[in-house]
Amino acid sequence: MDFAHTADNIFAVILSVLETYDITHRILSITLDNASANTKSIALFTERNIPQAGGYFFHQRCACHIINLVVQSGLKKVSNRIECIRDAISWIGSSNPRFQEFGRHCTLNGLRPRRFQTDMPVRWNSTYLMLKNCLEYDTTISGFYNMKLAESGCPPAQSLTPDDWYVAKIFVEFLQVFYNATVTLSGVYYPTSSQAIHQIVEMSDMLNTYREDDLLGDAVVAMETKFKKYWSEMPFLYALGVIVDPRIKLAGLEYLLEFTGNKLSIDYSEQITDIRNKLFEVFSIYERRFGGIHMEPSPEPDRQPLPTSWSILKRRKKDKSASSSSSTTRSAASSGAELNRFLEAQFDADENTENFDLLLWWKTYSYRYPVLSHLARDILVIPVSTVSSEQAFSTSGRIIEPRRNCLTPEMVEVLICIRDWEHARNRMQNETVDEQFIQNFSNLYVDEGSASNQVQN
Repeated sequence: MDFAHTADNIFAVILSVLETYDITHRILSITLDNASANTKSIALFTERNIPQAGGYFFHQRCACHIINLVVQSGLKKVSNRIECIRDAISWIGSSNPRFQEFGRHCTLNGLRPRRFQTDMPVRWNSTYLMLKNCLEYDTTISGFYNMKLAESGCPPAQSLTPDDWYVAKIFVEFLQVFYNATVTLSGVYYPTSSQAIHQIVEMSDMLNTYREDDLLGDAVVAMETKFKKYWSEMPFLYALGVIVDPRIKLAGLEYLLEFTGNKLSIDYSEQITDIRNKLFEVFSIYERRFGGIHMEPSPEPDRQPLPTSWSILKRRKKDKSASSSSSTTRSAASSGAELNRFLEAQFDADENTENFDLLLWWKTYSYRYPVLSHLARDILVIPVSTVSSEQAFSTSGRIIEPRRNCLTPEMVEVLICIRDWEHARNRMQNETVDEQFIQNFSNLYVDEGSASNQVQN
């Protein structure tokens, strides 16, 4: 957009694209970041009756943007500790003679000499990578830096302390969880809506673990406050994403929400009731639309021998199924029989394998659940993040550079499309992790006296 990002302008631009492709009344969901103008623009779509499926999934807030806000709130609380480490590695690498001396210091301590890249505060993942790559050298960095400060007569207050490194170590553990969540929820070749609650559980567990930590407590409280601002009310899409997983379903969702609620002092009990009611409301919409469709059985996947643990679990599920058969019959006779039948069914324990393909499962069993399979398909294709689409646009900055500033718009379009098509052919469109960016922090080992020791600008 070449003009102000107001709600009216955002609505007009998106609507023009929908009308161009004649898909205005086929839009199930729009995933946006948390800018207020984006949220207001959604109301304009609702006024035009554009949302499908009752509008239950229409507006999705980018989960990775929320994670970024949570992490940034914690970074502010430990910025002074991180600043000490940042200053130390920046000072060590700012002079060739000083770095060469540091390299010899590394060798004496049995470590391979290397440089350290400082972070960019606006990108929290760069802070994570900076700290992660420094931790192995914490004692060596502190010893060399503090020694040089003492030689120059600087006050001890400027020295690196064990507390600085303790905070860095624990915070890297924090950021590892959030980093993994960002990567997982930014994927494009697998459903992300079914992964969101699992990542929320991981993050809530980490927040609970270090809430009372003497040095990290303030940062954790700040992160938890921001976390609860957005996820104390669980998005309906996230809930359905795990309900349509036959290994979890509604009973598993209740357990996951109870676990998260206990960790963060959130009462999800009313929300569970609301989610159940909305689930049957949405199913009734799909039942009216797809209720008369007949689907042929698909070949079932090959069954592999079950490990002992899964065999025990399978027997336990069979026992549970036998004891609850009467309630299953009664519920199946009520409204939403197909949905009730799915929720009450006991599936084989081998569905719990790590390589379980949720989309393949629904393709295989669509003949058994013809209506619910349509609902599951729609739920599972909704992205919970805008990262992949944002990165698709960011590639233009790598093409339009000073050496290519005379490219015509048509040629830029050709280059971007060819690059994307090539990545699609190799299934590389999910480059949510910038490998070159990671290498800028990790691949900085040098040999004593080599040309690599030159100060890098």
